[in-house]
Amino acid sequence: MASAKMDQLAALARAPIAFEYNEVWRVYTGGKLFRELRGHPDPQDSYYPEDWVASMTRAENPPRDGQPSLEGLSIVRGTEAPFSLLVELFPEEILGAEHLAAFGPTTQVLAKFLCSAVRLPIQAHPDDALAQRYFDSPVGKTEAWIIVNTRAIEGVEPYILLDFHPGVDPGDFRRLVDEQDMEGQVACLNRIAVQPGEVYLVTGRTPHAIGTGVFMIEVQQPSDLVIQTERTCVEVEIPDQVCHMGLGWDRALEVFDYSGRTEEEVLARARLQPREVAPRSEIGAVEQLISREDTPFFASRRLTVTGELELVNERFYAGAVVGGRGRLTWPRGMMDLRAGDTFFVPKSVREHAYRATGGELQIITADPPAIMKSGG
Repeated sequence: MASAKMDQLAALARAPIAFEYNEVWRVYTGGKLFRELRGHPDPQDSYYPEDWVASMTRAENPPRDGQPSLEGLSIVRGTEAPFSLLVELFPEEILGAEHLAAFGPTTQVLAKFLCSAVRLPIQAHPDDALAQRYFDSPVGKTEAWIIVNTRAIEGVEPYILLDFHPGVDPGDFRRLVDEQDMEGQVACLNRIAVQPGEVYLVTGRTPHAIGTGVFMIEVQQPSDLVIQTERTCVEVEIPDQVCHMGLGWDRALEVFDYSGRTEEEVLARARLQPREVAPRSEIGAVEQLISREDTPFFASRRLTVTGELELVNERFYAGAVVGGRGRLTWPRGMMDLRAGDTFFVPKSVREHAYRATGGELQIITADPPAIMKSGG
C-alpha cells in the first residue's frame, strides 16, 4: 500500500471515525423510520430495512443480482476503505492493547438500525456453544433491542414476539414447521406491545420475532447466524438450506430453547431498566441502558446532550445519533453530527466532548464486551 495512503489511514485510526450509510438487504421490508430520521426527501420501506454500524461482519445473504462484494461491512466515510481494514492495520490504536489481547483484532460487537414494516420470520440464534459446534464460529448471537420509535401499520400496534409459552413441545413445533403453519407457530410465542425507550435483552437460543412498526437500535454479538422457521416472508421465498443454514431441521431446531415462559416471566427476564449514571443537568445526562452485569457480551449507553457533555474514554465504542444535531470534539479535531449518523470513537481518543447545536442531541452507544480477568 502506498505510503501516502497508509499515512491517511493512520490518521483516521487516531481520531473518531465517521461511516457511510450501510444499508443491508434482508428478506423482510422496512427502513422508513430511519430514512425519515436521516431527512430523506421521500422515505419509503424497502428490502434494505437495516443499517449496520461499525460492522466487521459480512451479511449472510443468499446470492442475488447486484449484491455488493462487501455487503454488511462498514465503510469509512470519504474513503473506500472498510472499517475492518483499518482495524487490521491499526488494531492497538483502535481497540487498545487489553481488548486486543483478549479478543484479537475485532471489536466483538455489532450495532444496527433496524426498522420493520412487516413481522420478521420466527427465528432463534445459536449461543456460543452451538455456534462453535455447528458453524465453526467463535460467537453465537445474544442481542438487545433499544426501541427508538414505533408506528402503527394497517391498524396493528407495534409489538414483538418473545420466548415460547410454557408447554410448547419440540415435536409439536417441528410439525408446525413441516406444515408451514405460520399462525400456529406465532401462537407458540408471547406477544408483547412495545414503546419507545424500552430495552429488551434476547439471549442466544431464545425464540423471537420482531413485529411490525418497530424502529430500534440493535446491539449484538458480531454474528449473522440465524435459524428461521418460515419459508416465506413478504414476497421472498426462503429455501430450506437458508432457513436451517445447511444443518437440516433436526439439528437446526436444537437451537430453540423450549423452556417456555409466561409473559410476566419474559418481561422480568428480558426487559431491562435504564439507570442514570450521570444525573440529568443543564448539559444533559448519561444513562446505562445495558450493563455488563446484564450480559458480558456488550453494553450500551444513551447520551442526551443539551449543552456540552465531556467524556473520558476508557475503551472504544460505536455511536448512532438518534436525535438532534451536534458536534463531537477531541484535542486534535471535531466532527459534526446529525440525526442518523453513525461513528466510532477509538481507544486512542480518550478525552472528548459532545455539544448540542440543534435541539437535544441523543446518541446510543454500542460498547465492547467485558474483559475477563484471569483468576477473577
